[in-house]
Amino acid sequence: MFHVLWNILRDLYVVLLIIFVIEQVPGSDLLHDMTRKGIITVTIGIVAWKLFGGLLLDSSPPGGPRAGGPRRQKKAEGGKGQGLEWAACEMQGWRAAMEDATCIVTSLPEPLEHQALFAVFDGHGGSQVSHIASKEFPKVLTVCANKLRNSAALNEEDVQDAGRRAEPDADEMSCTSTPDKDDDSDNEDMGAKAAEKSSAADKNGFEDHLAAKAKGGLPGKSLSMSMIAMDSFLRQLGSANSNASAGGNLAQQQSPLGAMARHLEANQQKNAFNLVGSTAIVALIDCAGPSRRVTVANCGDSRALLCRAGKAIELSEDHKPELAGESQRIRQAGGCVKIVGPCHRIDGWGLNLSRALGDFHYKARSDLSAEQQKVIAVPEIRTLDLIEEDEFMVLACDGCFELHTSQNVIDIVRVALKNGMNLEEAAAELVDQSCSPNLQKTRGKGGDNCSAIVIRL
Repeated sequence: MFHVLWNILRDLYVVLLIIFVIEQVPGSDLLHDMTRKGIITVTIGIVAWKLFGGLLLDSSPPGGPRAGGPRRQKKAEGGKGQGLEWAACEMQGWRAAMEDATCIVTSLPEPLEHQALFAVFDGHGGSQVSHIASKEFPKVLTVCANKLRNSAALNEEDVQDAGRRAEPDADEMSCTSTPDKDDDSDNEDMGAKAAEKSSAADKNGFEDHLAAKAKGGLPGKSLSMSMIAMDSFLRQLGSANSNASAGGNLAQQQSPLGAMARHLEANQQKNAFNLVGSTAIVALIDCAGPSRRVTVANCGDSRALLCRAGKAIELSEDHKPELAGESQRIRQAGGCVKIVGPCHRIDGWGLNLSRALGDFHYKARSDLSAEQQKVIAVPEIRTLDLIEEDEFMVLACDGCFELHTSQNVIDIVRVALKNGMNLEEAAAELVDQSCSPNLQKTRGKGGDNCSAIVIRL
């Protein structure tokens, strides 16, 4: 009932605003004085919200602060194998809903059998995209890796790199499989469909083209291809569900700004994920000795960090609209970048990040390729050979970096471990310290969901 009333009021405001504009023509007198004053007041309120609402809220609906303070209950899990230990911790914090999701698969099928997968998906506009990605990305990755293994996109050097280590004995394997507690036959069916549809969606060979350009051998090319394939599957899934009940649930989670955006795009093709998306920070760690390599794929503003002898090494760069390359692409796609409150946003009202899964409102130009849209799902790939001085890695959503620098995050985990905490406790300490005790004192920072994975090397 509330949403029906909201839609009526929204449309009424738009109609009255149009009449108000027409009335500015000399000789026109269409509205009552009180109506004019009401339109002016509401318009000023909307402008003020757009300019200063970001001081209290983060980038995306429905992320308003929840009544009664932050929710500090945590979801934590951990595991370990020979030479590898990990812990993941998620906390809702001040947000009204939890939109983050993590993914850990410590033993992938061939041809990535020596790779351990760690990923953090930071959702915005709702939790659908991040949760789907966390469940289905490993399956899509496996399909893409198999497709690449014998394809033209994988050159001879990549093949040699993929097979540069001898098959280890069972006792030498440093990775173990982590079963998914929530996995069932429905999820398995969905994963199979995701893999099949993502491959079938590559009508113009764009996934192959992207993989061919990517660095990092088979792991890097597989991650590049998988990110685009995952985005293609989400587009199909969102289009299929746009008129289903999930669309009603989605509408309940949108803020007034999101509702206005949906009204503006009414003539565009509808998709349940037009204004729902997720960042993705994904790491593949080579678990076969003696030397190890980490391959990181970044899409958005979550981060991957490496602690090397106490110093933070950033393995990703935040994809923000104000970056020169990102801003140029956005403008060439017909968009703009404007400062709203404390950050830069696409088209003034939109996202404060420039790469993400989902968010198909910003990927609507049919005359542009997937890597030319305002927002793209093309990841940035970085690889690094690990050495003895490397202590641990941290993958975390941007909520962990609102109050902390990258070095601060490394220091928090390192101090916790030196003080005798186990890895799960250290990850919990990080998300705890990333949640503001008072949003007014921190000027809105520290009010986001906080999720982190810590991997001891």
